[in-house]
Amino acid sequence: MPGNHTDLPQLDAIQPLVRYVDEDQAVIDTHTKLKSRVPTPSRLPGPAIVDARIELDGDDGFHDEHEQTLHLKNLHGVIRVEVVHPHRWWPANMGEQRLYKITVSLLIDGQTVDMTVSTIGLTSVRRPDDADDPILLVNGRDYHVRDVLAVDAVDENSLLPVGGDSLLMVRDHYGPDVLYHAADQAGILLVQCVPIEPAGCPEQSVRDEVARLASHPSLAGWCVGHLGDLAEQRALCLRAIDPTHSVFTDVPDWAA
Repeated sequence: MPGNHTDLPQLDAIQPLVRYVDEDQAVIDTHTKLKSRVPTPSRLPGPAIVDARIELDGDDGFHDEHEQTLHLKNLHGVIRVEVVHPHRWWPANMGEQRLYKITVSLLIDGQTVDMTVSTIGLTSVRRPDDADDPILLVNGRDYHVRDVLAVDAVDENSLLPVGGDSLLMVRDHYGPDVLYHAADQAGILLVQCVPIEPAGCPEQSVRDEVARLASHPSLAGWCVGHLGDLAEQRALCLRAIDPTHSVFTDVPDWAA
């Protein structure tokens, strides 16, 4: 049996990211962060190695699980899982909105001492090299953008006239969880703009929002084109911490 509960490792957060997906295979990297603990004279704040179990459940009864050793650096580690013949997530006019539940458990002597759950859709959304063309590549297929609709903070209590070939541009604020969960379920794509911050130092908030939003299949990318001279700096930061999404360094004018 595990010992004193105050001595047990605890999960702080997990962030599943789709590194690759096609009709034959998906590769998911689940970034896992443990909570720090107050060090004692004889012990470091956290373990360098911990056993973990990762479970993947689909809405069609699919279940897969793996146990592996999680190697930690500064209380962070990555668990990689490969899925054969995955059910991919599609925008509403292209296919189904299939979602998977991911459960990460920490183990000691084979027993679960902590767990947390997240949801992910297996999809790939990219912007083609031709930035003037109102097309995104979703799972390698063309997604023709008919309408680009701005979503400001004031709009979130209103019903938006969104079709399956629309793109929502979330401006002036980071969209709330309820917006992204609804878009995941409805098959609507969103581009999240990085808000202008008066202090001019949004690095931590960007990291926090990437951790919160990057696993949503409805997130088509990030936009920094409205930030002027800071755009390229913010783009470099986003590409480093979220290599799975496109970064728009201009503001697409696809609605014209």
